[in-house]
Amino acid sequence: MLQRYFSWARKAITDFHQLQSSGRKITEFHLSSIVKICGRVEALQEGRQSHCLLLKLGLNADLILMTTLLDMYSRCTNIHDACRVFDEMPQRDVVVINSMISGLCRCHLSSYAIDLFTKMNQSNRDVGTWNSLISGLGQNSEGRTALIFFGRMRVEGVEVDVMTMISVISICADMAMIVHAQQVHGLVIKSGFELYLPVGNAIVDMYAKCGCMGDACLCYAKHGFGVEALEAFHQMEMEGVVPNKITFLGTLYACSHSGLLQEGWISFTTMLMNS
Repeated sequence: MLQRYFSWARKAITDFHQLQSSGRKITEFHLSSIVKICGRVEALQEGRQSHCLLLKLGLNADLILMTTLLDMYSRCTNIHDACRVFDEMPQRDVVVINSMISGLCRCHLSSYAIDLFTKMNQSNRDVGTWNSLISGLGQNSEGRTALIFFGRMRVEGVEVDVMTMISVISICADMAMIVHAQQVHGLVIKSGFELYLPVGNAIVDMYAKCGCMGDACLCYAKHGFGVEALEAFHQMEMEGVVPNKITFLGTLYACSHSGLLQEGWISFTTMLMNS
């Protein structure tokens, strides 16, 4: 599938060159699309050519186009040119700054990202600003720092969204921090995000990485993955892990909601034998 996407992207770049050669008018839409594609497939040379064309056409005042260009350079890990685009922008909105923070983190320049974040007026930050920094720090294996900023986000009364929770859950999973994991899960439930599939998957992964397979099984069950819950339960048995009450509850819950009557009866019998 990835190979198919790259092939499609290369064809799009070729088509754009043919459009240029035909003498037809190149619009902001064309440039925005091709720059975005160059960023996704890390086609730096073609991205630079598009940048030159953009300047030639006098479109460097287009905020959306320049933000796409900044993002392209950072995705190609060319932070020098990304910073140059950022510095040369006649005006910057919160989306531009969020993109720059993400780009700095992507290029492992977390301290610069934190500095840019800190210099922002607090009232100008939005949830995307916090998400860009927290997610970026997490991806750079700076989970503890990310959780500190998550704590600040909560103290300042910024409302979290799905992306915030997925990032924080992933950080807790990578650090195998069960206490934080349980607190975050509680916040997920309180915020009403538990039924979002990406959040549910992240919670299951978090509990599994924290070694809490019982909680992982229960989360599988709650999200309708009965077969997966049973597979996790059987994997525990094969590895010699003794199931606890939560594990059995999750397994029975999974069987109940997936119509797995026979498997549920077997699990119930096993529970009685182990009690």
